[in-house]
This record gives sequence, C-alpha cells and structure tokens, in this order.
Amino acid sequence: MSITCRNYHNDRRFGTDYHKVCDFLIRINERAVIKPNFLWGRWVWMISRPVDNEEQRNLIGIWEKEAKIVALATFELTFAEIHICLDPDYRYLFPEIIAYAEEHLSAEGLLHILLPDNDRELQKIAARQGFTPTGEKEPVSVLDIPKYLTITLPEGFGIVSMADNWDFYQYNRVMWRGFGHEGEPAQEKEDIEWRETMLSSPHLLPELVLAVVSPQNTYASHCGLWYIPGSDYAYLEPLVTDPAYRQLGLGKAVLLEAARRAAELGAKEVYVCSEQQFYYNLGFYPLPSETWWKKSSSA
Repeated sequence: MSITCRNYHNDRRFGTDYHKVCDFLIRINERAVIKPNFLWGRWVWMISRPVDNEEQRNLIGIWEKEAKIVALATFELTFAEIHICLDPDYRYLFPEIIAYAEEHLSAEGLLHILLPDNDRELQKIAARQGFTPTGEKEPVSVLDIPKYLTITLPEGFGIVSMADNWDFYQYNRVMWRGFGHEGEPAQEKEDIEWRETMLSSPHLLPELVLAVVSPQNTYASHCGLWYIPGSDYAYLEPLVTDPAYRQLGLGKAVLLEAARRAAELGAKEVYVCSEQQFYYNLGFYPLPSETWWKKSSSA
C-alpha cells in the first residue's frame, strides 16, 4: 500500500490524531531512543499548552502507511521552526517532507528545520535543497537514574504531587515567577483554566507532577515528568523554582524525587532539552546536539 500525506486533524486538543502521533513517537523510540529532542512527552506538553496559533496545528504534516504514522513534520510553539520525526524504515521520505514544510509550514518565505549533527545523510539532502546550518542549537541531556537516591529538603519544606492535593493557584504562581516574570501573576478564572489545560493530558501521571511547598505554604519549585509505566525513559518538562527560593537545593530535590518515583514504575533514564550546568551537576550528560538549518526564499 502506498504512503499518503495529510494534515493533522486538530478538531479536539486530545483527539484521535493526538493519540496517533503519541503512539508513533513512542514506537520509533521503543527499542532505542533515536529522537531524544522530540520525544512523545514534548509532543504532549506542546499540545497541552494553549497558544494563540493553535489553528496552525492543522498544517502539521503526517505521512501514513495503512493508517499507521511513519513520519511527522511539526512545529512546537514557533511556526516555521520544524521538527521532523521519521520511522527509520522511511528515511527516504525526507526530501518529500522538506518540500511539504516549504509549502505549508514556512512563514514569510523563511523556514527552519532541526537536524541531528551526527546525521550526514540528512544534512546533505537539506543542503542540496538550499538549507544552510546556523549557529543555533537544540541541546539534549540524559540522566541514568541512580539506583539509590538521597532527597533532602531544608527544614519546613515538603513535596506534594498532583495526585495528592494540588493547588492550581500556587501552580500558576510558581510557573509565572519561575519563568522570570516579576511580581504576582493574574489569578483570574481564565488564568487558572489555562494552567489546568496544561496538566489535562490523558498521558499525564499525576504522581509525577510535583511541587516543593515552602513553610509559607507556597509552591517554591515545580517539576513535571512525563512517563509511561514500563518504558525505559522519562521526559522532563518543566523544572522551575521561584527566584525567592533559589540556591536552597529545591530544584534538585524535586527533580530527583520525580526521577525516584518514575524509577519505581520502570524508568531508567530521564531526558531534558537543556545543556545547563545545573543538570550536569546532577549527573546528566550531553548527547549529540541538533542544529537549526534555515532557508529563505529571498536568499
């Protein structure tokens, strides 16, 4: 049967195509992680996050054989910055995927695609089609979860999970402040609903969504881990700490506690799209990076 190309159906946030893409990303990384920069957890986080350009998700490209996805061309938050995920048996589709991206996923004649630095074959194809590498990288790091983990918190601090007693107002606050916004966030109904949607995926395990609670009963740090029981790896997104509580080891503690819980379910590794020294100090190590390649119709 021939391979067909179609658009992603964005009729519902967690509709049929959402699940099909998840299954595809899980399948291609099942034996070994071949696409660490766009694991299924990154897809789930992307779809869960309400954004202004959600209608553009209908332009995401899907290639199928017998109703099974074999390739995907998608953006995350920024349109025209494209991640290409391929079943290894269908790498020959890469030129067709680039052509699709140029036609449907470019913005004002500009397109970026992310390519592994250690894949010369794909690089040569992209170069022949007019793309050039940039200095912009997408790093990824991995932690082999230690067999024994010691989690320590300063006196008066504790850890709570979404499975226990979750405060979406405090979650909204730590996310706002942890990502560098000053002052206090808006806490209107629509703001809380936005945060609730972020944690509404059917793939989310509430016991792996954690927060460090301060003596003042505020969320001082937050970690979200995406994991399917029985698989070898988990994906970290996000890890934030309120600036008022940094340098206390809270980020380390909440991340290691999430990793410990995932390990009890079968996880052996944790991936994060980062090259921060913070992660290296915890035992993460860098994997081969990916580079953004660009093409401009005006070049």
